[in-house]
Amino acid sequence: MKQLLAKSIAMSLLSPLLIGVLLGSYYTFTLSQPGIQIFFSILISAFSNAHIAGLAMAVFVVPGYLLMHKYSKVQYSAVLALGMIGGAFFSYVLAATSGMGFIVNTCMAALASGLFLYGLRRFA
Repeated sequence: MKQLLAKSIAMSLLSPLLIGVLLGSYYTFTLSQPGIQIFFSILISAFSNAHIAGLAMAVFVVPGYLLMHKYSKVQYSAVLALGMIGGAFFSYVLAATSGMGFIVNTCMAALASGLFLYGLRRFA
C-alpha cells in the first residue's frame, strides 16, 4: 500500500508541469507578443506555485483518501473535492487571495488530486 501511495503521489507532482505547459501554450498562441518569453514566464510561475498543490495533497487529499479507504467508502468525487478545497485554502493563505492566481492554484491542486487517483488505478 505504501509503495502504491508513493507512486501515485509522485504522479501528482506532474500537475504544475501540465498546468504550466497548457496555460503557456494558450497564451503563446493567443497573444500577439513574443511567445517564448510568455511561455517560460507562465511555466516558471506554475513551478513556483507548486507548493500549493503539494500542501493540498499532504494535508487534505492523502489523509482524506486514507480515511475513506479505512472505512471502504472511497468516492472519487470526494477526493477531487478535497483537492480543490485544499488548493483554495492554501492559495488563499499563502499565495493569492483573489484573481487568476487563486483560480490557477486551485485547479492545479484539483488536477494533482486527479492524477493521484489516476496513479492509484494505474499502479494497482
